[in-house]
Amino acid sequence: MRTRLKEVSGIDWGDGAVMNCTWKGPRLKDVLNEAGINLLVEATGHVAFACNLAEVQDDTWYGGSVPLTRAMRDDADVILALEMNGKLLTPNHGYPVRVIVPGVAGARSVKWLDRVTVQEEESSNHYQLYDYKVLPPQATDKEKAKEYWLITPGLLDMPCNSIIAEPLSEETVTVSNKGKLEVRGYALPCGDQGPVTKVEVSTDNGKSWIEAEISSQSKKGGKWSWVLWKATVKMERGKGRRVLSRAIDRGGNTQDPNPQWNFRGCVYNGYGESSNLTVR
Repeated sequence: MRTRLKEVSGIDWGDGAVMNCTWKGPRLKDVLNEAGINLLVEATGHVAFACNLAEVQDDTWYGGSVPLTRAMRDDADVILALEMNGKLLTPNHGYPVRVIVPGVAGARSVKWLDRVTVQEEESSNHYQLYDYKVLPPQATDKEKAKEYWLITPGLLDMPCNSIIAEPLSEETVTVSNKGKLEVRGYALPCGDQGPVTKVEVSTDNGKSWIEAEISSQSKKGGKWSWVLWKATVKMERGKGRRVLSRAIDRGGNTQDPNPQWNFRGCVYNGYGESSNLTVR
């Protein structure tokens, strides 16, 4: 939907990429304390992560960083993950060790980690300095974007969001004898402001909303977890029908009905949408 506003630069991830699972490993805070970091830089410093195993598209190594204050917070749960869902990491998921920075853009959760550095500046990697940033609207193309890369902060917390997984756009669906249709999806909180406390669904372009049911299992997931939801809605038969969803988290964050375009299409959090449905 981002490209409906205006084309963005790079790969269009559609509704995005997300992983919701159980990670296990030592807290980064404990590792840094054991290493004896210089706490004089904690207020303004950064902790940088690097993987030097292979060249990547725009650099000779991959890396990222987060503010040191984030890494040292007890409630931020930044870990050096060794296990995923009760098993050792697989190579595809970062074996033997990767960083997990929950609530933050996945680009900072570096896989195949071979170096952690506490430093005064953010990571010098291309993907920290020249990607994963919400550039201002004035950055309308690659040339104009050059003016803003180094003065725009790197992306950290992801926004509150929801996705409609069933039905998908363009599908043909059949309603019940009462004209009802079950809609399902998932929702995510903003950064560390979880959990998601409410999901709502609309079939009249946002004029009215009904509250969806969040699964009982999802309610046990904690502040970082997604929630799975479902709602039974009344749909008029016909073509070109549309369903919208919006989430609200513990911090009161919700989705933007009119999100602002940005050059890379980052942190889009317009309403979840299933459009151009044929309803029978």
